[in-house]
Amino acid sequence: MIVVCLIILGLEGWRDWGEREQEIARISAEALNLAKSLTQHAQDTFELADSLLVDVVDRVETGGIGQNALQRLDTFLVERVQSLQRIKSLTVYGEDGTLLSSSLPGHRGRVNGKDLAFFQHHLSSSSSGWFFGPLNRDPLGGDWVLTLSRRINKPDGSFDGVVQASVPPRYFANFFGRFDVGSQGSITLIHKNGTILARYPYIERSIGADISDHPQFKERRGPGPYEYVSPIDGITRVGGHQRNHVFPIGVLSSVGRDEALASWNEDFMFRVVSIALLVMIIGSLGWSLAGALQRREEAEVELAVLATTDGLTGLANRRMFDRQLEIEWLRAAREKSPVSLLLVDVDQFKAYNDIYGHQAGDECLRIIAKALSGVACRPRDLVARYGGEEIAVLLPDTDDAGAAEVAEKIRAQVEALRVRHEASISSRILTVSIGSATRIPSLDRSRMGPENLITLADEALYRAKQDGRNRVSTAQAA
Repeated sequence: MIVVCLIILGLEGWRDWGEREQEIARISAEALNLAKSLTQHAQDTFELADSLLVDVVDRVETGGIGQNALQRLDTFLVERVQSLQRIKSLTVYGEDGTLLSSSLPGHRGRVNGKDLAFFQHHLSSSSSGWFFGPLNRDPLGGDWVLTLSRRINKPDGSFDGVVQASVPPRYFANFFGRFDVGSQGSITLIHKNGTILARYPYIERSIGADISDHPQFKERRGPGPYEYVSPIDGITRVGGHQRNHVFPIGVLSSVGRDEALASWNEDFMFRVVSIALLVMIIGSLGWSLAGALQRREEAEVELAVLATTDGLTGLANRRMFDRQLEIEWLRAAREKSPVSLLLVDVDQFKAYNDIYGHQAGDECLRIIAKALSGVACRPRDLVARYGGEEIAVLLPDTDDAGAAEVAEKIRAQVEALRVRHEASISSRILTVSIGSATRIPSLDRSRMGPENLITLADEALYRAKQDGRNRVSTAQAA
């Protein structure tokens, strides 16, 4: 039953562990799919910004930067950005870094961007492609912004300025907030260099934080499932990370592990309680069954003992004697060894009962049985109540002389008890008469069998009684 209970617990534990891993894998897969969708949205945002940059670059390069052209450009930038929540501003800088035009009016000539990273990049690079700048503070307002920019060239190909689009991180935080990731979840836009660009829930101190040295970021730069401890708030989360193949960004979408597994944990606790109750029931039933089996075994042992034991004297009974005599007879026949039998009879036992009562007679038999057991005490010797007041003593591997010696010890032992017996005329104490017989058995039962040994011992006992009792008589060899 213990093994069965352990197997049940082991199998249930193995199944629950597998289900937990599957649940975490399912949660991670859902988070990864969300990260893929949000990465695509971020790509769409920057591609929209880049299409505006391309349009603005074309207008500046073809229309110039004269007063009328700049006025028309101001109107164009305001109209294009006004309906786009994704874009905070579109700004044009001249070759010296001076702000020439912006979708946010009132900054012309007041801001110089020559020290900004995107301006320095285009000043030093002749590439006409877009540049994804690092997270910085917007010179037009001071808020964190993400910048995407393109170079403006003169007709001869030389540097003529920069057009730049600003995307606020709060836009991504607000957009990410439309998706349910629980109270412990988060969605983070991360630069490939490990800088946090935007995050939901929005935490100001987390924007611009560098997690490039964080173990999870180092080990898992590529896309796939994540399980990590957040360096921002210390919450253990399960999620998925997806890198963008166009822009140097990625999205990490995750949920709190404890919150995500809360429902599974409830089911798990229910199963644990159910299995515990089942194991307890099985264990209690097994314990009861084991107790019942033990009691049955004890009862069977007791019955076996009762079946072979005399209830009065505690000696072997007649059935046990007959069986053991047969066993020893066959063994002696194979080994050609002698078998001896003593038949012990209490002298004047009927008179003893008449004088002292049957209870005293029973106690007399128990005393004599104890005395005989103390003399015939070898492992294979057997003392059995043969019937009434007769007791048989089976002595394997014992010749005539040995049997006579044991018989005399028994007689003397009983006599030494000095049990009062008024009907014993000669000594006034309890005595026994003993008949002894010894034979070397033969496998040929037609010549001699164990019943012949009993007959010889019985005849010797009869002679002992005839000769005056309290003596040993030995059957003579044929």
